Amino acid sequence: MAEPAAPALFEQLARGWRAYALLALIALMAALPGVGRMPVLDRDEARFAQATRQMLETGDFVRIRVQETDRNKKPIGIHWLQAVAVSVTEPITGRNNEIWAYRVPSVLGAILATLAAFWAGTALLDRRAAFMGAALLASCALLGGEGMIAKTDAVMTGFTTLALAALAQLYANASRSAERPSPPARSPQGRGGKWIALLFWAAIGAGILIKGPVTPAVAALTLGALALWERRFAWMKPLAWWPGPLLAALIVAPWMLAISIATGGGFFIEAIARDMAPKLAGGQEGHFGWPSYHLILLPLLIFPASFALPAAARLVWRSARQPRAEHDPLRFLIAWAVPTFLLFELIPTKLIHYPLPTYPAIALLCGAALFASARLRWRFTTIAGVALFLLGGGAWVAITAYTATFMPGDDAADFRRALQSALIGAGILGGAAAVLALVRLPLYRTGTAVLAALAFEFMLRQHVLPEARAIHVSAEAAAALTRERLTPRDDRALWVVGYNETSLVFLTRTNVHMTSPTDAGEHAGEGEAMLIESRALAETEAELAARHLVFARRGAPVSGFNYSNGDRVDLYVGEVAPAHAAD
Repeated sequence: MAEPAAPALFEQLARGWRAYALLALIALMAALPGVGRMPVLDRDEARFAQATRQMLETGDFVRIRVQETDRNKKPIGIHWLQAVAVSVTEPITGRNNEIWAYRVPSVLGAILATLAAFWAGTALLDRRAAFMGAALLASCALLGGEGMIAKTDAVMTGFTTLALAALAQLYANASRSAERPSPPARSPQGRGGKWIALLFWAAIGAGILIKGPVTPAVAALTLGALALWERRFAWMKPLAWWPGPLLAALIVAPWMLAISIATGGGFFIEAIARDMAPKLAGGQEGHFGWPSYHLILLPLLIFPASFALPAAARLVWRSARQPRAEHDPLRFLIAWAVPTFLLFELIPTKLIHYPLPTYPAIALLCGAALFASARLRWRFTTIAGVALFLLGGGAWVAITAYTATFMPGDDAADFRRALQSALIGAGILGGAAAVLALVRLPLYRTGTAVLAALAFEFMLRQHVLPEARAIHVSAEAAAALTRERLTPRDDRALWVVGYNETSLVFLTRTNVHMTSPTDAGEHAGEGEAMLIESRALAETEAELAARHLVFARRGAPVSGFNYSNGDRVDLYVGEVAPAHAAD
């Protein structure tokens, strides 16, 4: 799959440490927009960050809790990583609820996924094709977005990709040994193969500690697909070397034993019965989708690699139809991507980030296909690829323009901002599509696509989303409490009625009372702060009146859109006062 005429600069970039450094920089530039400017997001990010914050506050690094509720869903790994990041930065910030610190592990996870994908690609493909594929992965919309959010998926993808990269090295070593029997190349059963197997098991253990069965499931599906396809097993022998599984067990077992003791086995019962099983049985929490859901969204979420998807599909089809060769590097990538992607298509519960562990393999296939299409002049795939690029990029332009309408101002201002965002995005997209259509060199095509994606990510996550204050209800409410000097402190509680988003807890204090009108009316004390959603206002005031208390409003209500449930909300800020004070 060698590309015939690559510029000398590309040859230098794709070699040695320069390639890894440049790819890490691209991944960093894709993940960083919004890390410091975007307020904490509901719901998952806020819950992960708040649980980590409570570990730092209580010193309990075994149990996972959000306020008084056990969060028995995901393992502890991401919380430990976040706790380390916050502990390092807290002496500088002076606070334990700066969300950017909690996002650092996700940024590093996106970088790890990129570098591991390149390492896998160097074993399976031409080094230049591997570099292209890894660059497309580094800049892709889904990995960059997950790299900005303080939850599990970017880190899990990093460790999963590292595990599969280790498998790719074993697979390639076995292929090279078979091709050069004399003199014998280093066998995968030798010392080098055992160290790679240890790395595989370490990544499996770390992946389990981050997100349970996902990492070992992807590895098992890949190994199973290859075993059925090729009927070869010798290259897998180093994986059975006993220190490897033992290492994975040593990574996972101590916390599993500790949490089992701490919760009386409740963690695993709830994680399986209330989290995993409902996902497999139906659309948990309304997240149902028919098969093909992830395939339809692929051009949008893997953007800018969308333009290489038709060429990758054609390359995969050619590889599958050819007589079975003894060793085919594309076969490994197909076995990595297809079974796992199909599994997520068949699971009833669907969230857009579920197939992310397959994206490194798909991106590497795209890199390989770019070189093949340049040499073979696949015109149809070029046309189809540009069309997919325009489709995926156009969706991001539309999302950016729509998000701009949530910035402060009247309808006329909303229209101007949306139009401005749309025109800028359309200009970037049109220019990039023209280069993709007219230029054949894979280097220039990939570089153009990567730059376009980075521009979109910066515009959306660094500029538009942070300024769309109408969707950051908790951040605006916390700011209103600060302006009115009603922030919770040791001698004054904060009662929040009718609004139950964890982001507000994270932005204020762990001991915030998120409660009902009846409970607030019966227990809120004079002088204590209150935040009441408009639909609970009348009932709360009636409950307070029964105790001869009133809700004394301060300032204008905080109005916005709660994207977690699709509701418009109005939050009234004030404090509890005696009834005669209102007179």
